[in-house]
Formats: sequence, structure tokens, C-alpha cells
Amino acid sequence: MGISRLFVYGSLMSGFWNHERYCRDALTIEPAVTTGRLYHLPYGFPAMFDALDGQVLGEVMTFPDIAKTLEHLDRLEGYRPGDSRSHYIRIEKSVSILNGGKKAPAWVYVYPKERQRPDFILVPSGCWRRFLMPSIRCASSHF
Repeated sequence: MGISRLFVYGSLMSGFWNHERYCRDALTIEPAVTTGRLYHLPYGFPAMFDALDGQVLGEVMTFPDIAKTLEHLDRLEGYRPGDSRSHYIRIEKSVSILNGGKKAPAWVYVYPKERQRPDFILVPSGCWRRFLMPSIRCASSHF
């Protein structure tokens, strides 16, 4: 497995409820951005759709054993390789690390396009943390 980073944009980010359980062994956590469209779902969590327009702000992390981390996260995200019924799918995307501007490949969980629904709320800033807490500033970048 050549990709050693994971990009997160929702409850896996530092300070959110799934971070401690699934990402506490992260070696590095850096603010980052990638292309896509971010939505807040009526279930209380976000979903990113892969797209060339738009931007999604989050964190890029490295782990001591990325394969083991992905195994746990695949279960959390309902991802089964090759299964079209997966809740999220895991793809490789280029991310820009905001401290220094370095680009790197990372794994990211995205919602399948066919799951888009009219009751999903677009997060125009691409920052779910800011969507939930409007007084928070998010780092930003434009592609």
C-alpha cells in the first residue's frame, strides 16, 4: 500500500467524537484541503462528493500502520471494496497541506454520487467544523 496519508473532513477530525476512537494513534495531523463538495446530512454527519470544483477543508493524518487504520475505518464507513452497496467509498485524492503548500496523495472516504439527495445541505465553505460552529475560522485555500 503506497499511500501513507488519510484525509478527514468530519467526525474523524481532531476534537470530534470519532477522532479519539479511530485516530488517536495519528503520528501527524495537519490542516489540508482537496477538491470536492461537502454536504451536511440529516443524520448529523457530513459527506464529501468527489468533484473537480469546490473545496473541502479538513486534516491530513499519518499513522504507524495505515493498513490497520484503514481496516478499522472501512468498517466504520461501511466500505467494502468492489461492493456497490458500500455506504462510503475510499478513493485516492491529491490534497494540499496548508502549512507549506505541499501536495500529497491521501485516502479519503467519499459518498457515491448516486446517493445525493435534495435534503443534503451544501456546506459552501467546505469546512464542516465552521458549519457546526460558525464563530470558528477554518484555514482555506483556493485551487
